[in-house]
Amino acid sequence: MDGGQRKARPEQPAKSVKSVESVVSLFLFILIGVLTAAVGELQYSVLIRGDWANLFGSMFFNAFYLSGAFVLTRLLFRVLPRRAAFVVIVALAAFAGLMVEWFLIGNSPWGNPDASQIGMAAYWACLVTVPLIVIDREPRLRPLQRTIAIYAAVYTLLVLAAQALLPRETWGYVYHIWSVIFGYLGLATIAVIGNMKSEQTVGRTIS
Repeated sequence: MDGGQRKARPEQPAKSVKSVESVVSLFLFILIGVLTAAVGELQYSVLIRGDWANLFGSMFFNAFYLSGAFVLTRLLFRVLPRRAAFVVIVALAAFAGLMVEWFLIGNSPWGNPDASQIGMAAYWACLVTVPLIVIDREPRLRPLQRTIAIYAAVYTLLVLAAQALLPRETWGYVYHIWSVIFGYLGLATIAVIGNMKSEQTVGRTIS
């Protein structure tokens, strides 16, 4: 009996460490996801409409949404190979995001024909896939992580520069609308293609 207890003891610190790592991963996943979406939300909510309340409301909703997404992504990586799991996650993130846009926000094709469906799909795909890539400790993903960080920094600087230099009611408005669409499309393309290339040599398990 004592021998059995001694064998069980080493497992306790390991479980505690794993639990702490999971909590840290969840926190970072939510934080990075919220920041990923925050620039686009800032453009739409504040720089175009001057609505800070909508910005903070969107960030709160995104944090809640990402909490569920974190659990789902972990489940998918446990039951599917990495590449297949990532493809499913991208598709689900884009689809679920469009459902939010259509039925909660009112940006459906019939409710708001001017809304860019592909832009919104890219935005919601980035919301989940970017933090998923950034928090992954797989060494082969480091070049992609650096590329995403540089892209995000350049995009943010361009947004701030445009806000300072372009007339808000004319060119500034047009710039912010289209930069969100093409900016998130570009980010989604970098994330998906870069990750798929790295997955050619990465094993089944996620860190």
